[in-house]
Parts: sequence; C-alpha cells; structure tokens
Amino acid sequence: MSSSAIRPSLSLDRVAASWVLATVVLTVAPLLLRLDPLVSALAATPLLWHGLRLHRNTLAAPVHRAALVLLAGAAIAASFARYGSIFGKTPGIALLAMLVGLKLLESRTQRDAHVAIQLCFFLQLGYFLIEQSALTAALAFTACGIALAALQRIEQPTLTLGAALRGSLRLLIIALPLALALFLLFPRIDRPLWGMPSDAFTGTSGLSDSMSPGSITRLSLSSEIAFRADFEGPAPPMRDRYFRGPVLSDFDGKTWRQSASAGTNLAPDLFPAPNVRYTLTLEPHQQRWLLGLEQAIPGSEQLIDGDGVLRTRRPVTSRLRLKIAAHLPASAWRFATHESLRHNLALPAGANPRTVALGHSITRANPATRERIDAALDVLRNGRYVYTLTPPRLGQDMADEFLFDTQQGFCEHFAASFTILMRAAGVPARVVTGYQGGEVNPVDGSLVVRQSDAHAWSEVWLEGRGWIRIDPTAIAAPQRIDLGIASALPSASELPLLVRTDAIWLRAWRDRTEALSHAWNTWVLGYNLQRQQELMRRAGLEPSDWRTLVVMLVCAAVVWQITVWALPRRRRRPRSRSDQAWQRLLHRLRRHGFDQGESEGALTFAARVGSIRSEWYESLASLAEHYARLKYGPAEADQAARTTEFEHAIKEWISKH
Repeated sequence: MSSSAIRPSLSLDRVAASWVLATVVLTVAPLLLRLDPLVSALAATPLLWHGLRLHRNTLAAPVHRAALVLLAGAAIAASFARYGSIFGKTPGIALLAMLVGLKLLESRTQRDAHVAIQLCFFLQLGYFLIEQSALTAALAFTACGIALAALQRIEQPTLTLGAALRGSLRLLIIALPLALALFLLFPRIDRPLWGMPSDAFTGTSGLSDSMSPGSITRLSLSSEIAFRADFEGPAPPMRDRYFRGPVLSDFDGKTWRQSASAGTNLAPDLFPAPNVRYTLTLEPHQQRWLLGLEQAIPGSEQLIDGDGVLRTRRPVTSRLRLKIAAHLPASAWRFATHESLRHNLALPAGANPRTVALGHSITRANPATRERIDAALDVLRNGRYVYTLTPPRLGQDMADEFLFDTQQGFCEHFAASFTILMRAAGVPARVVTGYQGGEVNPVDGSLVVRQSDAHAWSEVWLEGRGWIRIDPTAIAAPQRIDLGIASALPSASELPLLVRTDAIWLRAWRDRTEALSHAWNTWVLGYNLQRQQELMRRAGLEPSDWRTLVVMLVCAAVVWQITVWALPRRRRRPRSRSDQAWQRLLHRLRRHGFDQGESEGALTFAARVGSIRSEWYESLASLAEHYARLKYGPAEADQAARTTEFEHAIKEWISKH
C-alpha cells in the first residue's frame, strides 16, 4: 500500500505551521538588525504576511504565484541596489534571508516545512560569516534548538511543547561532546581554505595611511574596540601608553600621508632589551601595522620599518593575537637618512603663510634646535587653545586658521599645526598617528583601547639624539594624556555612550560583557594551529602528526556514538509478555505500511488503522483494549491467564493476516 494511502493528509496543521514560523522568525531576526534597512524590510514582509494568514487560519488557500514572483524579484533587485551583487558574503546572506520567507509563504505540506527549516540551518551558519562573537553563538544555538523541536513536532502531531523542547535539548546535549572533539582535534591550518569574496572585509574601521582635518575626530566618535593588551604584570602608566601606527611625512597642504620610503625593515638586534611584554589582540583593520607600544621590538614573525612602525607580513584581515615586546620609557628613534630629513622639512609653496612667518621668526630668535622647539611649545602653552571634538571647519590654510583664528581643534589639528611650524622653523618634523591611553578592564585586567583613543602627535629631529616625541595636545590639554579623552573634553556628551565616565552602571555592564567577549576571543576564536600544537605537546604527541589527530578524532566519535547507543539500553527495563506480544503485532502492521507514532497510544493507533482498513476495525480495537487493560489497569489474580489469552489472540490475528 502506498504511503499516500496510509497517510492521506501530509499538510501542516496549524500548530506545526506555528512552529515553522517561529523557527524562521528566530533565525532571521538577528540578521535583520545587521542588514540594510530596505533588505530587512523585504525579509520581514513575507513573515508578517504568513503570520497574518496563520492568525486568520487561511493557510490552506495558496498564495498567488504572481505575488511570490514579485517578491522574489524585489529581493534580487534590493540585493543589487544595496550591495551591487547577489554573490558574496553579505548579499548572499541577505538574499537567502529574503527568500526563506517566500518559501514559508508557499509551505503547505510537511516537505515544504522541512525545506524551510533546512534553509534556517544554513542561515544560522551564516551568522558566523558576519560576526563570531559569543552572542552570535548563543543565538545560533537557540535558533538551532527551536528548529530541531519544530522538526519533531512536524513528524509527531501529538507532541506537546515541553516534550518537543526536551527532545531538542537532548539532541543538542548529545551533539556537544562530538562538537568539542571536532573543535579540539580537527587539523588546523594557518591560512584559509578558499579565497574570500570581495565584500568579506567590509565594515572594519581604524586608522588609515593618511590624515586630514576631521579624520581622527570621526574615529573618536566610535566606541568600537581597536585592540586589547594583556600585560605580563601591571599595565604601563597612562603617559607611556603610546601605541604607534603609521608615520606621515608627506604633506600637500591639507592631507598628511606616509612616505614612499617607509618600507625599509630593520634588524631586531638594533634595539634595546625589552622590559615590557604583552599579548596583543588586534581587531581587523586591513593594514599591515600592528600598533605596537613605543618602543616596540620586533619578534620572529614581525617586522619594523625605518619609521619605527611594527608590521606584519600580511594585512590584518581577521582578529589577530600575538605576543609583543617593548622597551619603556621609549628612547629616541635614531634611524634617518639625510634625504629623509630634507624630506621632513618640505612645505607646500604659498601654504599657511602666517605659520611659516611665525616659524621664521622663531628661527631668528633661537639659533639652537631645542630652543626653537620650546618656543613653538610656548605658542601653544600661552595661547587659549581649546581641545574639542567639534572644531570649526577649516579652509585651505588650516594651520593658519587654527593657530591664529579659531584656536579650537582636536589632536590632528594640534599635531599637524605644530609639525608645520617646526618645519617652517627649520626643524625636521613629522606626524605620527596611533592610539594613546585606554582603560584597564577591572573584570579581567586587560587594557582595552578603543577607536575613541585614536591620537596624533609629532616627532622632531634633534641632532645627536634622533627622533623624539612631542605631543602638542599634552601642552594644551594635559588631561588627555594623563586621564584620557573623557577628562579632557569640555563635555563628555560629545563621546559615545559606552566611553562616558558618568554612567557607572553602564560601565559595569560594559566591562563584564567585554571581559566575556575577550575570553571567547582568547579561548575559542583564538584556538589556532599554534594552540593546537601546544595541546598535542602536553598530551605527549607530535604536533606535526596530523594523522594522529584524525585517528583521535575518529576514535572519539566512535566511542561517543557507542556511549549514546548503549546508555539508554542499560536503563531500559525488560519488556513484559504483553509488551512483547504487542510489539509482534506492530511488526506485522509495519509490513502492511502502518507505523505507530512515538507519542501515539495503542487505542488511537488501532482506531487510525481501522479507519483505513475497516475490516480490521473491531479486531484491532479489541486487541488494543485488551493490551491497555494489561499494561495500565490494576493487577488481578488471573493476570497471568489474561496475558496468555492476549498472546494467543495476537498470534491468531497475525496468522490470519
């Protein structure tokens, strides 16, 4: 007999349809907060429509195909409009999030529901292409649990909510040890298995290789974490927390850029012995610089160029964790050529004439280089300069307008204007960008440096000493260097909410969540090839023997599978004679195409089979009632005789059919 005759209706009941809708909504909801608003609206439209149909109990009426085609066309058009393609990480996930709702609209059978839930599993994997945080893992785990419960409810219409959730949780618990074995033992490689799509590295922020008025100010409006540092011992004092980024020597009158000759790599033996060591967890910024603490000392996999910038061999396209050494306090940087010093005296012709004139007057009054530097600093010290995130817009001669007119600016205004003044005074000078300060998280002790800690300062050349750091911002706003950016600004309201110092409860919540995120990044996302090799060494295995890893992984999987299979059998009680007889009847009925559901009682099952095979209705109903009395009724004196009678009745029914 065909399965369609046995189960004449494969359509979804209202409760099962609600389970499927809940699965899709829980899966898509986290993505709606990360995708483009237009894409999110199109993804939510079919979900709201299907929910309305479910509320009105009109699921049996099919949605017109033209409406589905129109929505599918709108989804593709939106992906092209917002992302320029339907291929790649973000457009692919966005398109799938929109299309899974359309599949839900046309779902009327169990098979349709299975397809929709399988798409949900795929989308849950897509979470990790966008973000790999602990929250992402928790959301994926929850959505996966609901999807497993929905699959059980589809197959077992009488299953209760609690039973479905317990079954789903049991499946996830069974899978966790195997997932842990895969995580620990699956061979790791130190490079991707495939090329990333063109949009794989969008959405990252940080310093660039150029600086113009307002560029660092915009960074300071962000509370995103740039990097974390875990020191071996206490963190250095605030005044020594200068993390060096790109050095900018080229100036065209408005924008500062890196010099083309900055790529020369220096040997590690040219540097003093380190006295500070820390582990840097650097967020992706698509550049090669590592933002090392001044004065950084390159390690085995690190480079340092002629400008003192610590670098890696490849751009940082994913979160990077590495050990860094430094020497504090930072000494003068002695590496320079005559050509580079001449280059760091150059100024655009005709630009900033008042600043150039001031520099010339400083030169005439102060023959010594140190005196010229002090005179330029006195200009900032004696002027009424204001450190602010909202300075007035500057024109072409930005140094003139800042020093003589507005006298309001952020660190890039101070650093750029001071550097121009120094060059005009005949002192080689350049701009250095990076980060300064940071906060120690009281929960885990790590130093957290945010984009709001982005900073710019100057370096001047002193003959016989080398490049020395001069921070003009520290002259006008010393609180910025000693206490952090929030203490230096006239109003903390200019800063992002998570950076403000006046919300104590918010800071406590922030510190705890960021400590959890840091632990996740360290122990889960940071479990790389090096850590796997360390684990193997501790276990007494050869780190390079990937075959051993594979054998261990297979053995772990087999042992766990045997354990999962054997434990329920140990707890299972021996079947009674009546249960054994009933199982023989079920075995015979399965040969006729009838299978008793896991949550389907004997009386219900017998009635269902009898409704299809009417000639069996009375006999099966009698056998089911007899079995129910033996199994669930009170024990009687003739219990054994009644059981024997039931066994003979089952045997007789099987022999006839």
